Amino acid sequence: MKNRIYTPAMVLALLAAGAQAQQAGTDHRFTDRLQRLEQEQVPVQHPAPQAAGQRATLFSEDFNNGLAGNNGVGAWTVAGPNGNVWRYTHTGPNGAYSPTPASLIIASATAANGFVIFNSDSANTNWGVTPPAEVTNSVALTGSLVSPVLDLSATPAVEVRFSQRFRFCCATSTGGPGHFLEVSTDGGATWPTRYSVEDGLGNNTDSGTRDLGINIAPAIAANPANVRFRFTQDGTNGITHYHWQVDDVQVNTLPDHELIMLYGYTAQFGGGVEYGTVPQSQMPSSINVGSAIYNYGGNAQTNVSLTVSLKNASNTEVGSLTIPVGTIASGDTAHPDGQLTVPANMPLGTYTADFTMTSDDIAQDQHPDNNTAKRYLAVSQDLYCLDAMAVIPAAQQSNTRAGTTSFADNTVDVRLLNYFEVHQEQAFTGVQVQLATQTQPGSYFIAAVYDTADVYIGTPLSSPLVESDVRIITQGDMNSGRKPSVAFLNPITLPVGAYYVSANMYQENGKNMFIIDDLTVPQPGSASMLWLPVDDPSNRHIYGNGNAWAVRLSSSPSVGVQELPNLEGVSIFPSPTNGPLEVRMDTPGKTTVEVFNALGKLVNTTRFNGTSTKVDLTGNSAGIYTVRVSDGARYNVQRIALN
Repeated sequence: MKNRIYTPAMVLALLAAGAQAQQAGTDHRFTDRLQRLEQEQVPVQHPAPQAAGQRATLFSEDFNNGLAGNNGVGAWTVAGPNGNVWRYTHTGPNGAYSPTPASLIIASATAANGFVIFNSDSANTNWGVTPPAEVTNSVALTGSLVSPVLDLSATPAVEVRFSQRFRFCCATSTGGPGHFLEVSTDGGATWPTRYSVEDGLGNNTDSGTRDLGINIAPAIAANPANVRFRFTQDGTNGITHYHWQVDDVQVNTLPDHELIMLYGYTAQFGGGVEYGTVPQSQMPSSINVGSAIYNYGGNAQTNVSLTVSLKNASNTEVGSLTIPVGTIASGDTAHPDGQLTVPANMPLGTYTADFTMTSDDIAQDQHPDNNTAKRYLAVSQDLYCLDAMAVIPAAQQSNTRAGTTSFADNTVDVRLLNYFEVHQEQAFTGVQVQLATQTQPGSYFIAAVYDTADVYIGTPLSSPLVESDVRIITQGDMNSGRKPSVAFLNPITLPVGAYYVSANMYQENGKNMFIIDDLTVPQPGSASMLWLPVDDPSNRHIYGNGNAWAVRLSSSPSVGVQELPNLEGVSIFPSPTNGPLEVRMDTPGKTTVEVFNALGKLVNTTRFNGTSTKVDLTGNSAGIYTVRVSDGARYNVQRIALN
């Protein structure tokens, strides 16, 4: 489930200066209320090193004999307050939230022989009822699976490699990740080194089966003769569910030379935010570029450098930058970073940034196919996009969606907000969104622009700088690219500064709306935000996403041109009102008027036959109300303000 990295806004306010928040989890109480979001499998953002065909395997465990071991060295043991939750199994995870264990079994090479599992779901299930149910008060669990002692003094340059599959809930924002490979060099008396094995995934995401290798050479250099390693779920951050499966554990010698480029980035304005498309008027004279280069080999790499080449759609280089890195020790990661100069008044079009690296021993690199990276960006006339769906090749994209049935009790006014920086004062006219195919005509949204201070406060988010009228989704929208747009009530000139642009989604008469969430490029947690009208008892309303909603800001004068709503000729006034409303129709007929408050609750229903009626909202709380006028086959939706 995609909701893994929603982060409370007050935490994100502290990160707004640009620190990345990719590992942040979500508030436990909040996550318990989330419904499942359907999604495609999320690819690994930072690929695990490939296994080398000619390297020596020093230790191998397929768990054919359970915890007794099938490795020629000794048995595995369990430790920690909940160590006994680690079990040997053939059947996979089970429990109140794992109703179909067979579909969740790890797809490791020797899964048929059995594997080990930390089954948090089962431990927090009441098995005395039918069907089994979650216990009244689920508890966070901590436990370790510990290897036998290994003497690696003859070959200390090693990796631990294993297959795993996990899903967890619900890590808090302050606790960080909760699944680790830990290493000891004193036979298990102390465990000074730990490596997170979650690879950026967070709450409620099924990782699928993954092969992961971790270079432990730096951790054991002091005493490689007395090594133990263990798999630890650390529940201090609130993890209560679901499972962690491990199989096919190996200790292998490292290749002599293996540099890996984990990723490259092109942040137009720094701060880690990577926009897919930036208007020509907002493009700076240089962009922040950089990379993460990991030395997975046993030897230090010397004279390492990173080169970034920016090319236009014709593959002509328009800018380049070489950044000296120097020496990277085995097991270390370097983060070269610099400013790449781009053409003045950068021409419209799409661009590709190619990242390459060199070193004294690059010709001997074990896997040269992981020595490069790419990023894609575009310069437009009038569209400003955080998502990169228009520029990243389709085969490389990974998308999910969020909408009016994605979050428990939240079907109206679900707000998806993106962060935009304005570096040259400019007038903007409206918003475009990219709909998911599951959207149903009849649902609708309202666009708004907010000051960043209002967003970080988080509630009630009731002071937009500008809003649009209601934009009803039509079948024509679904047939012609699913990219509806809406104009602001008046164009807004935004001074230099930072803003959030929102699409506020509404379910209408059971019809739902979904906007695509671009997962392909990780973003800082504050770049893309979620606001919910109905929330948990902690009264938090806004959370960080960590990806990019397809909610785009536009300066096009034609933005918002669309089909008219189905039922035309409807007037509702006055707005604002102290209570009395009048509804007028151009065409007489039998008509129903329904009024909903900001939480989607029906507060008034009036029926009439003719061309006008009066509605009285006196006694209702002040705020924004949605008025739906229908003749039984067609409808019109408008909003009014009640003082």
